[in-house]
Amino acid sequence: MNAQGLPGRVPAAVTPLRPVEQAEELRVVRAATVDSLAAIRSVVSTWARAAGLPADALVDLLLAVGEVTANVVDHAYRGGAPGSVEVDLQVRARRSGRVIIARIRDHGRWRPETAPSRDRGRGLPMIRALAEKLRVATTAQGTEVFLELAV
Repeated sequence: MNAQGLPGRVPAAVTPLRPVEQAEELRVVRAATVDSLAAIRSVVSTWARAAGLPADALVDLLLAVGEVTANVVDHAYRGGAPGSVEVDLQVRARRSGRVIIARIRDHGRWRPETAPSRDRGRGLPMIRALAEKLRVATTAQGTEVFLELAV
């Protein structure tokens, strides 16, 4: 079968996803609490394995998503009731190979650290080192982190 699920040859440049799993997309919405972080990592890990991600891409994805979701828990709803964290993942084929597109959103407020700290502030630079693209957009409706990771 080809990449579209039709009989025929698969071109050498295309690596098909496992068609049975339909693992090309994932959406996770959880309460932005410390207790939700392990569940989010577990769901993302299961999805990534079903999508056939190699171990190094799985580790990078779990580090990036884990860091962003932990930031949501730490910062987005500080001083108020916890809201939600939304994680949307896709695997897409590109000429250069497959990539994971991740969007992580909250509906809280962006709050930069009030004072520099020696033990904080390393998350976004770490993600920037792992990702091909990283964008953080903040509005009155919340924050969205968009990133792409090579598979």
